[in-house]
Amino acid sequence: MELTNDFKIKKLQIASICYGITGLGFLHLAYRYLFLGAVDELPKGHNVNAFIFLTDEWGFEFVPFVSILLLFIGTYSLWKIGEPTGFGTKRNFFFVTMAGTISYNLAARMPWPCTPIGALLCSLGMILVGIAVLKNRMWTGWQRFTPLLVGLYPFIFMFPILVFTGTRPPVMIGLWGFTWILLGIAIWLRRTELIKESNKIN
Repeated sequence: MELTNDFKIKKLQIASICYGITGLGFLHLAYRYLFLGAVDELPKGHNVNAFIFLTDEWGFEFVPFVSILLLFIGTYSLWKIGEPTGFGTKRNFFFVTMAGTISYNLAARMPWPCTPIGALLCSLGMILVGIAVLKNRMWTGWQRFTPLLVGLYPFIFMFPILVFTGTRPPVMIGLWGFTWILLGIAIWLRRTELIKESNKIN
């Protein structure tokens, strides 16, 4: 599949901005709990069965919804151009993360199990992408490690706390935003590389 550098540059720009805003959305969550005294409470609702908890009303929150929506758009943009996985079957790893974003936004109505499934799929998808990046070496320098960092963060700082305490760690979830912003920066630098390549050709 032949893509022009201009198309790649445009999609990288979209992905970079989307991931940056996603990261800020996560950090907003941490800020609320660290500085505004927010309390993590289960919304009013009922158990359908042992595996499904539904809220009584659709618990729409603007910042989380937009953040996760942009995460989907950014990931889809990378899938379109095969960055940084190439165009083989590994490109489809992005679908795992995209499925995670859908699950995350369904959590507004079904917190359990959509919230943990969303986090798991988003992180697992980025781990798979990160491994693919290390193998094909499309990105260089520290940038090639950023997708893997994004994917590993929940397994190191979020999931263990959930398993051992039985409650989600909102601050640590919010701090996940730093890794998304870092990934956004890496994508922007890749965009800059392609712009320089285009300028040399022209």
